[in-house]
Amino acid sequence: MENLDIHRSRTVKLRRVLIGPFLLAFALLPGLCAASLHGLPAYGKEAYRYEYLRAQDGEISRKQAASKVKRRYGGKILSISETRRQGQAVYRVKGLSDKSQVYVVYVDKKSGRISR
Repeated sequence: MENLDIHRSRTVKLRRVLIGPFLLAFALLPGLCAASLHGLPAYGKEAYRYEYLRAQDGEISRKQAASKVKRRYGGKILSISETRRQGQAVYRVKGLSDKSQVYVVYVDKKSGRISR
């Protein structure tokens, strides 16, 4: 009987030694995950801030420019880049029409007007 009690006490101690750190790690895991998610990459923060400032200035975003071009010409948008044309800030949008023809149009950032 005494031998059985020793075995039980060893089992209880072993459980405490093995389970204790596991429970501690399990309890701290949500906090560590939240802390890592809180610090977004600098690019993500800057891109968000840039889009926010662009909206404040009344400029259209890349997504809006792509959407306008796709509605008018259909097909698929291949690329969008920012450039200047005749002194105006514009998006250069390259697309592929439904008839498999590549086209390039320019979207004015301020007005959203599309030109060839």
